[in-house]
Amino acid sequence: IVKSTKFLGVHLADNLTWSLNTSSITKKTQQRLYFLRRLRKAHLPPPILTMFYSGTIESILSSCITAWFGNCTVSDRKTLQRIVRTAEKIIGVSLPLLCTFT
Repeated sequence: IVKSTKFLGVHLADNLTWSLNTSSITKKTQQRLYFLRRLRKAHLPPPILTMFYSGTIESILSSCITAWFGNCTVSDRKTLQRIVRTAEKIIGVSLPLLCTFT
């Protein structure tokens, strides 16, 4: 029996939970947050950092979000929202909440 599979970039588990998908998204976005921090240390202005966030991190977070976000657990949603808040602190501007993408 297959425990999970990846289809169109979304991890589908056999028990229909989205924790595996959330952990995959978290891993990808944490890697991109590193580069966002490096760009901040290079003294790039907030509009450029926001464009980098939108192009790299937000696109990962919002990919197929209508399919899986409604069935996420509260802890998964908090984990994903923590990524947005971390990016807000790095950039220094307010970013849209994750639930606005659904």
